[in-house]
Amino acid sequence: MENNEKQLSKILNKKPTYREETNALICECLRNGFIEDLHSRISDEEMKKLMIETSANLEKKLIMKDKHPKEYKKFINFITLTYTKEWSTDLTEYELKEDRK
Repeated sequence: MENNEKQLSKILNKKPTYREETNALICECLRNGFIEDLHSRISDEEMKKLMIETSANLEKKLIMKDKHPKEYKKFINFITLTYTKEWSTDLTEYELKEDRK
């Protein structure tokens, strides 16, 4: 039992790779969100493609954030100005999936 606890502690405390980090974030923020309600309308193959593509793209952005922070800042500001400026930042506007339980 103690050996299992040490192994678990070691796993939980290691520095995740960029891909591990992105997979966890995509799982938590996208896969376990509203899209879960739509999953029955999306084939397993489509869902797999969506998750892999989204994780790969986010991984590239996290690497950019660490290795090229000035370019990352410009990228985020450009996307905000071009696409997401009107998106709600009010967390109370929609019920988060975790709040619906």
